[in-house]
Amino acid sequence: MIDEDVTADTLLRGRVRLYQPARGARMSLDPVLLAGFVKPPYGRFLDIGCGTGPLSFLLLATDPAATGVGVEIQRRLAALAARGAEENGWGERLEIVDGDVRAVGARLGEASFDLVVTNPPYRTVESSPPSPNLERALAFNEIALRLAEWVKAAASAARRGGRVAAILPAARAQELARALLDGHLWPVRKRLVCPRAGEPPSRVLIEARRAPGEVLVSELVTEEALVVHEPDGTFTPEVRRMLGETLE
Repeated sequence: MIDEDVTADTLLRGRVRLYQPARGARMSLDPVLLAGFVKPPYGRFLDIGCGTGPLSFLLLATDPAATGVGVEIQRRLAALAARGAEENGWGERLEIVDGDVRAVGARLGEASFDLVVTNPPYRTVESSPPSPNLERALAFNEIALRLAEWVKAAASAARRGGRVAAILPAARAQELARALLDGHLWPVRKRLVCPRAGEPPSRVLIEARRAPGEVLVSELVTEEALVVHEPDGTFTPEVRRMLGETLE
């Protein structure tokens, strides 16, 4: 515990330091799954709604040549992400921007990122009442940023031929695909995430490309579902690799 309100945690078996609110918007497994889905090299990436930085940190740890920008609308979370970046020695590789991606996008550079990633607020206010904790509510509910809005920001930021990758509840997979296509982002890879073998998917991982002009870049490849837990509740070997618990 760093102080009453912040904890010092780690990723990848202690190789990466992460500062988080003791209560409020703490990371879930979703950024780990998304980082494991996106294949390196990452080049220059943009992390929309980076929170305290876990997704950006995992990308930087995986690809030593990658550099990035994390944008976070909540000032305390942005400050914790900047603190973590400095602690991990990534101050020159990762810029943390405190602000709304819709307002700062032009300053970051349109069509200038090789990869745009996001673990966005994924619950609609209509389907899931927001937490009374405002920090959690903004992080997990579409209060400040809705799906169509972050897709528009991602489409503007990605260079032609660049990638956009996201994780959302599986129930919103079709909605996400439509929004991507509306933004001229063509889905090229999809992977469903199942809590256990034989159970319905809980998440969808999707990667799209910004095509030059209106040309479809490739067919959508649906990969084998990712199973998170063994029957006894432990993580499967693939998820353990994503967490850095095994070398292979």
